Amino acid sequence: MTSQPSSPQAPAPAPAKLKPLPFAFPFLRKGRGQSEASAQFTDEREIYRLLAKRESSGSYLVSRKGMWHGGIHVTEAGAGQSLDLEAGLRCIADGVVIAFRANKTYPISEIAATDGGSPVQAPYSTGFALVRHTMEFPRGTKLTFYSLYMHLMSWEDYANFPQRKKPSYWSREWRVTQHAQDKPSPGRNGQIPDPSQQGLRVRKTPNGAPIGILPQGASIRIGKRKKVRGREWGEVTDLLGVSMYPPVTGGYVDPSPDVGRWVYLGQENGGPMVEEVFPDSMFDRVIVATDQTLSPSDSQGDGGGIPIRSGDLIGHLGRYDSLDQRTSGTRMAHIEVFCDDGIESFIEQGREWVGQHGPHKEDWAALGLPSEPTMLRVAPGTVLYQRTQNNEFVPGTDPLSRKTDAVQVYSLAELARDPNRRIPEPHPNPDPGCPVNWWHVDGVNAQGQPIDGWVCDFNFAGGRVTREFAQKWIDFECLADDHDPAHTIFATTPKWVDYARGADVADLASRSNLSPLMLKVYDALFTTGDGTQAAVELCTLSQTERGGYPWLMQAASRLIVKHESEWANPAKWNQLIVELERKTEPNPQHGEERKRIEKLAWWDEVKAGVPGFPGPEVFHVHPIGLVGNFLISSGCSCKDQTITAHNLKRIAIHTSNEAIERYIEALNQAFVDYHFDTCVARAHFLAQILHESGGFSATLESNGKGVKSYDPWRGRGLIQITFEENYNSYKKYSGEDVTSNKAAMEKLEKSPHALLSAAWYYAVKFPLIKASDDDDFIWITRVINGAYTGYDDRLSYFNRAVDVLDIKGCLKLNVDGVYRFEDSKAYNEKRASCAWGMWNDPGLTKSGIGKKSAAEALKGYGRYLELDDAAGKPVDKNGNPKDQGWYGLPAKKPVRPFVENRWKVLSES
Repeated sequence: MTSQPSSPQAPAPAPAKLKPLPFAFPFLRKGRGQSEASAQFTDEREIYRLLAKRESSGSYLVSRKGMWHGGIHVTEAGAGQSLDLEAGLRCIADGVVIAFRANKTYPISEIAATDGGSPVQAPYSTGFALVRHTMEFPRGTKLTFYSLYMHLMSWEDYANFPQRKKPSYWSREWRVTQHAQDKPSPGRNGQIPDPSQQGLRVRKTPNGAPIGILPQGASIRIGKRKKVRGREWGEVTDLLGVSMYPPVTGGYVDPSPDVGRWVYLGQENGGPMVEEVFPDSMFDRVIVATDQTLSPSDSQGDGGGIPIRSGDLIGHLGRYDSLDQRTSGTRMAHIEVFCDDGIESFIEQGREWVGQHGPHKEDWAALGLPSEPTMLRVAPGTVLYQRTQNNEFVPGTDPLSRKTDAVQVYSLAELARDPNRRIPEPHPNPDPGCPVNWWHVDGVNAQGQPIDGWVCDFNFAGGRVTREFAQKWIDFECLADDHDPAHTIFATTPKWVDYARGADVADLASRSNLSPLMLKVYDALFTTGDGTQAAVELCTLSQTERGGYPWLMQAASRLIVKHESEWANPAKWNQLIVELERKTEPNPQHGEERKRIEKLAWWDEVKAGVPGFPGPEVFHVHPIGLVGNFLISSGCSCKDQTITAHNLKRIAIHTSNEAIERYIEALNQAFVDYHFDTCVARAHFLAQILHESGGFSATLESNGKGVKSYDPWRGRGLIQITFEENYNSYKKYSGEDVTSNKAAMEKLEKSPHALLSAAWYYAVKFPLIKASDDDDFIWITRVINGAYTGYDDRLSYFNRAVDVLDIKGCLKLNVDGVYRFEDSKAYNEKRASCAWGMWNDPGLTKSGIGKKSAAEALKGYGRYLELDDAAGKPVDKNGNPKDQGWYGLPAKKPVRPFVENRWKVLSES
């Protein structure tokens, strides 16, 4: 006989799951043609092609003129021709803005007219945003890195582009205009309102009761904004010392900070009720934002700052007219990523963990991370096979001509988007116990010719092909050594001067003249040749080369190089100018460049205000290479995508086209209004409301039949809102009357409120957005249902959504369509654990989980006993167990004896 398990003194809480850091490329691809919307880039190689073709200067590591360059440039006239410039630059990862500078107007460099020419006036932006990011892997090992976005658009320049949104981290206020003409109501005793008391009503809720009137000309700060019945409202976060008029003549204004304060942001009386204004104190200075407190739940919250998410707007290209080329109207941005020396140990520990634990799915699950590799690496010297008509793969004729001569790395998810690029291998030998595929890839051979063919991702005879984890930082290499203090790539500044002016000097561009640091860079990139033109080769890394692809640019994106920042110590450039003018005539342009450099610098001010900010000698990381490595493994890269009626029909296969069309608009609006930002969150919400409503067919509990003890507050909507308390809560939140009479209540049965009320219930009443982003299906179902009734149907909807929306690469806990109880938040709740046992128990008849499992039932029952012991087996004031009458047990029947009995029966069977 098996005895009951010994109960521990305290539960073993499931270790905290790691939250993969979401990434996004820093700009959007312009739509092809007027009918196509802009879209996220999903393949870093597409960006390298674009930069090589359109951005001849401003490449990572080395500029065209032989200077150090720690980031990349994007210009309006260059790569911008293929980018959605209206959408602006986007933040590359979740983080916090820790500092920024916004120009009110651009500074101007002025050079007097010479030789009868015209004077030069060249605007340039010193605006920037600096974002701090933190990533963790393995558990307990963290890396802090920073992304920088330079030369951003000025406030004045935004007037030229009124459709462009300004960055959300800019400090803004809202001023009540003369169009706001709300007046106090007459007093109860007939007092007449003062005609001078006009302004904007402040209400408890959108469309709710007024609590005061803001005078015309008053400025306030607004936080959350939302639309109610098509009207936009803003929540007042700071009155900035303004005294409001009372809403009723002779009355008073409720001073309580607990009272909600909402104002209408639309137009009346011929104009806007409020206008956006920016205080002068915000402009033309470095603002350190780490004094802004973050919520404890913010994963990037250590140290304070302004939260920002991957893909959020960071700014737009600003003016940066060149002095030497004397061009006008140039718009550009500089993007870079840097971190301190901790990146070396971070990469080393990540590689060590992957080496030890990579093949073990349970070890990844313990971290809460996907257990499948995300990248395919094809090593140099690999023969690309040919595919025969019989679907066999062979080296073919002349295999040497199809042997790769450069490393090629692909995102497996990106390859899988095209079904013609993947062929499953039905009979792998030996069998690794996981799916094996043939992939169609391309490359370049030793003769510089483009080649393509097939490789197998397991035991490939044609060369080394491996599936890799992003956490291994495959092919990334950290380099550090001495460099020229004046930021040239040469060993000394005079050697750069000779190179820059084309002096008649032997071995001018030879590798022997490079600084020790740049010699390491050169040797990492150029493994053949004599190095006599090393400087020229480094200055042209961005060129399209063999096979029409910038292989060197891609290789350089994996070099992490330590160098002093361009944005610190502006005096260093004096040495460069002095050395240059020793061998050339003085140039007024140099003086203006020096002034620019002094105004562009910001490092010392940020370091003085941000604890832990590194010194200026930092490791630089290619921003596109970093995002390309982590984009898929980070989870969701399809933020803010809408769902089409066609795809919704493919998910809700039993739902009528009429019902699809009835709810599709409200569904997409709910995604925006209730901040379902990730595709995973949207898929979870869809699965739950489709099950709860029978595929959008039921919006009234019991179809209105019979009598309920809680009538008339029976369930209505796609997640049926039930009971008077919930009706009132939704009314207060939405500003919509759903309580006063039967007609008002019936709004919840129809679009849009049938769906919007479900979104409120899901995102506000029982906030499940985070659980959705975390892919915690079991906990979501527990909260929505109370237990696991309909579990299989909900999961079927969800897995179908994953396939239709092509978001498998965004999942975190879902492995091949299945969720593990111990990975869920439900594992640490007694009631959820008991329910998991009961719904999986083969000896019970709970509906929802069709395939009963004694092992899963024991898991749930055992966990309940652990948690109950840890809680001290709580009892009420009469000494009776508090846990009684759960899930169909008689009202006074204690839960624990029932669980102990079921545990015993199942463990002995």
